Amino acid sequence: MRLGNYMYSLLNANMDLNYKRQSLIQSSVKAINKNLNKRLSTNIINDISFDSGKQLIANSQLLASITKVKEQDVKPLIADNNVLDFVEGDYYKVQTGSGITAILTSGVDGTVYMPYDKLNLGEDFSLAPSDYREIGKVEKLFTYLSTDKTGYCAYSNYSKTEIKQMLGNVGIKPGWFEIKNDGKSNKFYMLDNGIIYPEYQVEDQRGGFNQRNWFKDGYTENSSFIVDGKEYKLDENGHLNIPEGTACVMENIKMIK
Repeated sequence: MRLGNYMYSLLNANMDLNYKRQSLIQSSVKAINKNLNKRLSTNIINDISFDSGKQLIANSQLLASITKVKEQDVKPLIADNNVLDFVEGDYYKVQTGSGITAILTSGVDGTVYMPYDKLNLGEDFSLAPSDYREIGKVEKLFTYLSTDKTGYCAYSNYSKTEIKQMLGNVGIKPGWFEIKNDGKSNKFYMLDNGIIYPEYQVEDQRGGFNQRNWFKDGYTENSSFIVDGKEYKLDENGHLNIPEGTACVMENIKMIK
C-alpha cells in the first residue's frame, strides 16, 4: 500500500472513530438531560397535580352540567333506529370513551365540532390533553361519516374497535346505520367487530353475486348461498336473487356446493 493511500485510510478510520465517540457522547448527554427533565417534571407535577387535578375535575363537571347554549336546549346525541341525525344550529351532548362530555353542533358543510366559544366556559377553562384528544376523535369521526360516503376517512384514522365504541356511545349498533347531516345522508354497514362498509360497496357486491352465472363455477340448483343469515338458491339460469338492502359482505356469506 502506498503511503498516501495508507494515510488516507488512517485519516478515514480516525474520522470514523471520532464520529462514533461524538455520537456516543451526544447520546449520553441526551439520556442525562432526559432523566433530569423527567425528575424536574415529576417534581413540578407533584407540586401542582393536586390543585390542577381538582380544577380539571371541576371543568369536566361544568361541561357535563350544560343544558342550554344560546338559550337552546342541549339534546342527547342518540341514534333513532340506528339513524343519527344532525341538524345545523342544534346542540348535542355525548359522553366520550374517557368519560368527558362533549357538546357538539354541526356546520353548514356537515362539519361536526365543539363550539367552545359559545359555551361560556371562561378564559381559564382547560381540560386534560387526553380529554381534548377524546373530544377531537368524536368530532372527526362524525364529520368523516357525515361528509365521506366511502367511510375511508373513518376507518383509515381509527381502529375498528374505536369506531364501534364511539358509535356505540350514541346508540348505533352493528348492522345498517345512517348518518344524516346538512340535508345529506350516508349509509354504512357495520360488522360485529366494528369494520364498516359503505352502502354502495355492499350493493355493488350484491349486484355482482346476482349477475354471476354460478353454474359455470360448479354450483347447482341444490347449492346453498347463505347471506346475512338467510339461505338463497340458484334459479334455472344459475343466478341468485338477493334483494336490495341485504348485507352482502364477504364476512356474512357462506357458499355450499
